Amino acid sequence: MFLGHSLLGNITIATYLQNVLPPGPKDPPGVFDRSLRRYYDYIIVGGGSAGSLLASRLTEDKASVLVLEAGGSDLENEATVIPGAWATLLRSKQDWNYHSVPQKHSSFAMEDQKIYLASGKMLGGSGSMNGLLMVRGSRHDFNEWARQGCKGWSYKEVLPYFKMIEKTEIPALKGSPYRGTKGNIVVTPQKSTTLEYFYRKAASEIGYRSVDCNGYSEIGYCPTQANIKDGERCSSASCFLRPVMYRRNLQISINSYVTKVLIRRKRAIGVQFVKGGRKYNVYARKEVIMSAGAYNSPHILLLSGIGPREHLQELKIPVHADLPVGNNLQDHPVVIMSYSINTTLNTNGQKFTDPENVLDYILHNKGFYTTPLMDGYMLDKLDKTSSSKYADAQDIFVPIAFERPSITSTYSDFIDKVKQELLKRTTDSSFDVALFLLHPKSKGYVRLESTNPLKQPLLDPRFLEDPYDIEMLLKMIRWTQKLEKTSSWKRFGVKLIRYDMEGHCGEREFNTDDYWRCIIQHFVVSGLHPTSTCRMGSRRDPTAVVDPTLRVYGIKNLRVVDASVMRNVISGNTYSPTLMIAEKAADMIKCGTRY
Repeated sequence: MFLGHSLLGNITIATYLQNVLPPGPKDPPGVFDRSLRRYYDYIIVGGGSAGSLLASRLTEDKASVLVLEAGGSDLENEATVIPGAWATLLRSKQDWNYHSVPQKHSSFAMEDQKIYLASGKMLGGSGSMNGLLMVRGSRHDFNEWARQGCKGWSYKEVLPYFKMIEKTEIPALKGSPYRGTKGNIVVTPQKSTTLEYFYRKAASEIGYRSVDCNGYSEIGYCPTQANIKDGERCSSASCFLRPVMYRRNLQISINSYVTKVLIRRKRAIGVQFVKGGRKYNVYARKEVIMSAGAYNSPHILLLSGIGPREHLQELKIPVHADLPVGNNLQDHPVVIMSYSINTTLNTNGQKFTDPENVLDYILHNKGFYTTPLMDGYMLDKLDKTSSSKYADAQDIFVPIAFERPSITSTYSDFIDKVKQELLKRTTDSSFDVALFLLHPKSKGYVRLESTNPLKQPLLDPRFLEDPYDIEMLLKMIRWTQKLEKTSSWKRFGVKLIRYDMEGHCGEREFNTDDYWRCIIQHFVVSGLHPTSTCRMGSRRDPTAVVDPTLRVYGIKNLRVVDASVMRNVISGNTYSPTLMIAEKAADMIKCGTRY
């Protein structure tokens, strides 16, 4: 997710809660302090969303597994546990805090035209800091993957793995053939504020019925479903990895920064990593598995000599496999529309620090701290000229006020003049709608800036490079504006909070198409859903890095298991499909599946 609203003046919610909450859960003593061995059956690079699940599954048998995580434990920051405090993790120690290269077609209101790109740097990875929304994507996404050469990845074939990961505790969905009931990830219905009722009613007024967006069709209004168990985040780290940490065949090494995969005669034999100022080599008897995410998996592969030949030769890196690693970066561009209202049903800074609300969380495990602070989403297919069947537009309703903490965090990367002007328009009675373009045509890349593995990779999402994306976001704005005219929204005086100002669309006539195109180009942000940089495909596909079993082409004993293997970005949030990929990968690895 993309928002960083939850800051309170000069201190974060997390810091505030540290002073009032009892001590949170801790890791078992000594669990990360075991001496490293030289050989393991499997080495998993990255203890994030996919890596944590993989480690749990692969150690169910006798195989020995080493997990190397560049960050620390997720429990070093209690905000990873508290659902309503997730946004405080953005730009924290638990975030890689990446930024894009300067954008050519967007981000004109941002400093140096660079876009903030969050990525989790801890056990559980981005799944320990995301907005907790469980949205699988459309069945048509996966059928399209299969049609494009990803054998074994049709919806019918991936549905069992979606069901396997989750334990759905939504009474209205009991008995659904699309939902799992015995998995590790607990999925619960969530409502943060009373505003959810009005979002739902407004959607109904413009023709959208309530649906299970993880069922047969996602088109409609979907009440929030989140991976929350007993009022706490249920991530792959907390609900898959932590329960099995004491397995003798599992070792987890945190603060371990992998610098390259060791390759001999076209075979991955181990990895090199840095920890505590020392360099280590460890070796894999069976496989090295990259699970470092859509930015860091290609970064490490490129450093290892796996990538586009021309790029590697420019940096004098020996080429082990000439593959399109780092190409096809896909993400969801987002435009935020903010609205003032004449009611206090939303959440704001005052409510976050209200002792009654804090005590409600501490004593009764109730209140908005136990929720992801998102009150439902609306999905539809707006491009009527396309033959595709999946949703291409998603509105997420965020009941958080447009006030100083919101602006100084969400817009912290914007030009100071823009921030100062927006601060004049604040109100503690307001909410946001986040417009996610689900299938943009613009695609970016991941590249190396240098051979120094500690240097941030060059990340370029190339937002809005294809004019189609601007026109689709314009359609989404007009789509969202239909809600403004409903009786449900009119009853609490909804009024758009404008972002335009001198030098940033202020010269355009308000509410014209050209006005909104300008707003899109100046204020678009990342949905923080990067995918497809180690794209899956058939052997004949020149865009593919891995085969349908997720093995890297041309290098034996090397596999990629994370969001980077997605054929295309899906129609929704990427956490749930990333877990599905890991669950299916574990099955293929243990069964020795070949296609």
